[in-house]
Amino acid sequence: MRRDNPNDKPFPASLTAPLFPDFKPGSGRKIRTYKRINQPIWTENKAHFIREYLNYFVQVTKHGAYIDGFAGPQSFDHLDAWTAALVLRGEPKWLRHFFLCELHKRGYKLLRQLKDSEFDSRDKKGKKIKRTIEVFYGDFNTKVDEVLASGLITQKEATFCLLDQRTFECHWATLQKLASYKKTPQNKIELLYFLGVGWLHRAFSGIRKEQTMLAWWGRQDWRELIAMGAYKIAERVSQRFQIELGYRYVAQYPIFDSKASNKVMYYMIHASDHDEAPALMVRAHYKAVRSKPKAKQSALFD
Repeated sequence: MRRDNPNDKPFPASLTAPLFPDFKPGSGRKIRTYKRINQPIWTENKAHFIREYLNYFVQVTKHGAYIDGFAGPQSFDHLDAWTAALVLRGEPKWLRHFFLCELHKRGYKLLRQLKDSEFDSRDKKGKKIKRTIEVFYGDFNTKVDEVLASGLITQKEATFCLLDQRTFECHWATLQKLASYKKTPQNKIELLYFLGVGWLHRAFSGIRKEQTMLAWWGRQDWRELIAMGAYKIAERVSQRFQIELGYRYVAQYPIFDSKASNKVMYYMIHASDHDEAPALMVRAHYKAVRSKPKAKQSALFD
């Protein structure tokens, strides 16, 4: 039986089980398997988890583009945990193109300040870094077309997209656009999709417009999720990422409310075509749960 409680075993499945036991690649290539780490990530650590992963990501790719569809701070009182700021200041500074989108005015204003603060960004040797930072004000489900049409994300450009949505903000059609942008044999745009299971059932009960759910869940019947527990919902979303969006590697990572709580607030669903991506994510997870971040970002905007 799979459980969300990190103090109960097993969690969430046997650590020796294949990461994707049911996935059968059409190419005939052997899919690598990886062991998960049986320790939780807390909400205050999730941004650092993402930063650690991208640090490993660029060490493999040596370049890359970063898309953040919901890039404003999740908490204006904790800018030290603001993902966009941590990523921009991450090392090594090999990401070349940044696309940051925010729907809300306050968050967009901070994004503009963040962009301005990076005007003279330099590497450890003091050399000025050549990079572009594009900031978009509006709904990412619309702005994604501008991002992909910018001409800055080439077919060979390693690209990572963070979708730290608030409940039903990210539309299924947006995921389809991102997943289909790169053409074979190039790897798809890598996705990290946040699924807010901690309040999802409460949100279901408050739905007044069917169109909201049709946009979020696509043509599948979203009502199938109502009877599922949090982990089963995350498994269902991961299954759709594999089967419908065509990703080779998909895994979900639980994000807990706090160190004192066993309540899962999010599942981070990671989807990638890159053979090294699952191992890099496991390494980032390992580091994030064992280290306390030292950098504080809030001083940038005193």
